Amino acid sequence: MKSKLYTLLLITTVLRVIGDAIESIALPWHLLNQTSSLLSVAGYSFASMLPWVIFPPLMGRFLDKTEKKVRLAFLALFIQSSLALMIIKFASNIWAFYVLISLISALDILHRYFGFTLIASMTLEESELQKLNAKVQTVGEVTSLLAFPIVGYLAYLFGVRLMLLDAVSLLIGALLLISYINIPVRREKTIEEESKSVQLEVSRRVIFGGITLVLLFNFAMAPARIFVFSALKNLTRGEFIYGLLNSVGTLGSLAGAIGITLFAHKRKIGISKPLFIGILLQSFAVLLLGLHSLVLLFVGILLLKFGGQILNISFDSLFQKIIPLEKLGTYRGIFDALATLIIPLSQLTFAWLIEHGVGVSMLAVGVFGLGVFSAISFSALIYGTKNNRKGFKI
Repeated sequence: MKSKLYTLLLITTVLRVIGDAIESIALPWHLLNQTSSLLSVAGYSFASMLPWVIFPPLMGRFLDKTEKKVRLAFLALFIQSSLALMIIKFASNIWAFYVLISLISALDILHRYFGFTLIASMTLEESELQKLNAKVQTVGEVTSLLAFPIVGYLAYLFGVRLMLLDAVSLLIGALLLISYINIPVRREKTIEEESKSVQLEVSRRVIFGGITLVLLFNFAMAPARIFVFSALKNLTRGEFIYGLLNSVGTLGSLAGAIGITLFAHKRKIGISKPLFIGILLQSFAVLLLGLHSLVLLFVGILLLKFGGQILNISFDSLFQKIIPLEKLGTYRGIFDALATLIIPLSQLTFAWLIEHGVGVSMLAVGVFGLGVFSAISFSALIYGTKNNRKGFKI
């Protein structure tokens, strides 16, 4: 039954990514065409990100309290479909537009956490967790790579009315789940017993220490976008190059996801080594982005997204392995809220430093050092636990 639900998760991921592409292109361009103000686009970004600061801990805890998680995923997709239609109706009302965007974004959290907890309920074997998480990311990245150019053209033709396609995609996703809405999502008895033996070895101090180190690392990596804009701002074709960089980054993410999908089970790569490698790759990538070389920008973005995908998949697997299923959404929600808040704070900090004369290259060397420190500290934390010796493949 869970394998069928996982297959449905992959299908709804495709539909959700198509919807994300429609929303991220059609909605801000509608606002820009209607108001001719970049502030309206900034308002869209704020409205879509704010729920990720406020709601993850609440929705994660809410999801933890029920085994009928499929029902919640169904309701999230169904309500999102209705909200997508409402956006078309209220397209001329800017404030209603922002509220609807925030609600759609908030329900995205619930759907994402459904998939996260579903995978956690299926297995505790590290390479299998890596493979399951990587498949979801691979499907999402391939869909994104194909969908964005097509959606961009359709948005040019139809504008905000393209949200009708978004509504249909979300509704299809909801209907696919309707036969399974009463199926409980919980760990099997044998997996639950293994889970308890693993989790007894992991103290709360270790969990929060690991989360703190990852948040510190996120703070160090967040200025990558600022470094890129600093390098491109004086180029006559900066926008075009930035678009190419985003395409290269998508390919890097896809390569990371496919790599883990193909090799997780065959090579038994575990969790610890990919985490360490991902952190080091991203640290080196940010160093390259701060050197103001056009060639190194492309290499840096490729490595940044490749390492980031490896890190994200492995961190998801680590969370799923060591956190009890009944607390998984809560812990992940707290982390996602803090991570979402840290990114703009870090970017504002580094942008302010650059504007006040601090050299980009010097800042890049600094964040590289901070990244290496995070990698060594995180590795020491994992290897230093009794749980790592018994339950982790090194």
